[in-house]
Formats: sequence, C-alpha cells, structure tokens
Amino acid sequence: MINGSADCAWEPMSRRERFPCDRFKHAGVLYNGFVYIHGGRQDYLLGDFWRYNIAVGQWEQLPSSRQAPDKLEGHSMVAHEGVLYVFGGMVDFGANRQDTPLWMYGIETRKWYEFKPLEGQKTRPTNRKGHSAVVYQSGMFIYGGYFDIEGAVEEFWVFYFDTQKWSALSPRTRGLGPGPRYGHSSVTYNAAMYLFGGLKNMAEQNDFWRFDFRRHNWSNIKTSSTPPRMVGHASVIHQGCLWIVGGGLPSRSPTNNLWKYHFTSRSWKKFSKGMEIVDCAKMYHCVIAMGCKSRIQSTFPGGSVDTPETDVHYSLQTWGANKVASITDSEIIEMKTFKERPVSPVLCSCSSKAQMDECHLLASYENESFTYHGEETEADYQQTALECRTQAESQDVLLVIGGKPLAKHCKISMCQIKMGVISDVN
Repeated sequence: MINGSADCAWEPMSRRERFPCDRFKHAGVLYNGFVYIHGGRQDYLLGDFWRYNIAVGQWEQLPSSRQAPDKLEGHSMVAHEGVLYVFGGMVDFGANRQDTPLWMYGIETRKWYEFKPLEGQKTRPTNRKGHSAVVYQSGMFIYGGYFDIEGAVEEFWVFYFDTQKWSALSPRTRGLGPGPRYGHSSVTYNAAMYLFGGLKNMAEQNDFWRFDFRRHNWSNIKTSSTPPRMVGHASVIHQGCLWIVGGGLPSRSPTNNLWKYHFTSRSWKKFSKGMEIVDCAKMYHCVIAMGCKSRIQSTFPGGSVDTPETDVHYSLQTWGANKVASITDSEIIEMKTFKERPVSPVLCSCSSKAQMDECHLLASYENESFTYHGEETEADYQQTALECRTQAESQDVLLVIGGKPLAKHCKISMCQIKMGVISDVN
C-alpha cells in the first residue's frame, strides 16, 4: 500500500475497479454479505456511498439522488429488514441545527428516502455527531453525541422502525449513567446495551456501562483490570465476549488496542501477540466481524438478541454505528494485511521508480474466484455473492476498514485480524 507521502494518482479502468478513498469518521454497516459505507472525512467532508462485496472482494459506488444525505461525518448507520438508516452528521449551520437528520435506503430498490416527521410530532432528536447507534428488536437506540457549539449531550433516544416515531428515553436510574458522551462505542448483547469510553466533559474515559432494556436502567460495571482511556475505538461482540479494537487519545497517535471482555467471568484481557504483524492502530474506523458461526442480533419484534439469522452472517462496528456478531470463540488470533484482488490491473502514475515498483505490485493481483463478463444485473451480483459465500464464511476474522491515520492517495485501507496463535497480557 502506498504511504501518505507518495505521489501516486489512481485511475480506474472500469466500473468494477472503482473504490472509495481512505477516510475516517465514516458510517457503515454490513447486511447480507455487503458492507455499506457512507461519507466521513479525508482532507474534506465526503458524501459518497459505497458497498463492498466480501465474498468477491469488490467495491461498487452506489448512485445518489436528491433524497440522499449530503456530506456527513460522525454519523451512524444501522440495518433493519432490508433498510439502512443513516442518522446525524450534518454540518452545524444555524438553518439546520434543529433538523432531525435521518435517511432511509432501500437495499432492494436502491432508493433513498428522507425522514419527514409526522404532523404535530415535536418529540425528536436534533442534529449531532459522535453518538452511538444500536439496534434492539424493532428500535434504533441513539446515545450521546455532540453539537459543534453546545458540546456533548446525554440524550437517549429510540426510533421505532414499525411506526417511524421517535421517543426520548428516561431511565429509571436518574442521575446514574454515562452522562454527556461522544466518541464512545456501544453494542447490544443479551437484552442490554454496553457502552465503553469516549469523551465526557472534554476528558477521555474508560468507564463501562450497561443499560438493561427490560428493567430500563443503567448500571456501572467495575473490574480489576480495564482498558485504558480511549476515544474513537470500535467494539464488536462474538461468542459471549466483547472485543475493543483500536482507539486512543485525540492528542496522541492511535494505539494497537485489542481487548476482550468476557461476560461470564466479568473480566478483561489484553492481547499482544501478533499485533506486530499488522498495524490496527486506528481511530474513528469501522470493524466488521465475520465467520461461519456468526450471529447478529434479531431485528424483528419479539426476537431474541442472539437469534441466528439465516441470510445474514456478519456485523459491522464503527465509532457511531454498532451491531452484534459472534465468531467461534477462541484464544487464538493472527493478524495480517487484508489484500484485495481487482479483476483487472489498476493503472496509476508515479513520480519515482520506487513508487512505480510499488504500484506495479499493487496492480498485479488477479481475482481467482470471480471473472467479470460485461454488465451485471443486481440479481447477477447477488447470485455471485451467494455462490462465493461458502468461501467467505470459512474465515473467522475481524476486518478493520478506514480510520486515522489515513493512507492518502490510496483506496480505503483494510486489514484483517485472523484467529491464530495469540497470548494475553493481564
């Protein structure tokens, strides 16, 4: 991969060779074998919309429309029954500060729909960034976030998918909870939401909170060994454990954090062996967990949080959009670079021989499992993913997508954390 100082301009040859630029503070989610990412920031705000087919290793830029969201950062994205929900992330102009920025994207129809509150509905959240969003049963739960001028908030909202209405949550444990917070991570597991870290009153945190959806209250989880204070990390759940990847302090470089919280023993473990193989020191990135025994939380009313889905096998985490997944539990992890393989060589122009050699190596990969034969229909593309899914499901890995520091003049950075030999440091 070309470093940030390289002078290399990529030029795609065909539709299948297009790819998003590297970014951070983007929003993403994975649904039915495809990763969807939107927006974020590089040297400027981005508003593009992409999907990545994990099975065949291909990016595709999705068309926009007047109803699509504009350039956003620090927003969230979740999936529910074939619809993607994007919330927040607008630039805080006076004209739109009181807006409720929510957009819905129909995966089958490939159409955007901007949320319009029902007439007379005044209870709804306003624009924010750096919040977390999780799905539990038939609702999207939003916590925290910040406004550019007013700072962090401790608001807790739920958007009900069936009625398309917002409701403000008032936990029974008034005065007890994470408080004003942003840059944290949240996940759902066993009818509860777990929140870690982030910024509170401009100070980094490493506290750990649990919100019980049934009892409607917060509780603080205290352990003898805890991850350090961090912001911009990502969290994912698999096989009864919560994993934290990346993050750090805003004033310093990101750290190679890889921590596991075991719900049964209520203890944290830090993993170090294998971390030197690939650099996952990222902030404001996406992390996706995938494997042949993956499970995601139920997204239909009355379902269980760890109910297996027959057509969804993965889950994605970002700093503001979170889902639940499970991978075959193991004390074994191996980390290495995730190498994409384009269908045809990629053309690039470089200003030095060393850069030309590097570009030549990058352009030499060929896709061994997929051959492109002219224009494909959406049905063809879905069928290709279905046929290749067996191969993709055989891997138990975490994919780290994007984040700071950026790989400028390159496609979005991707690395994988593969289950292999690992040691833990208490």
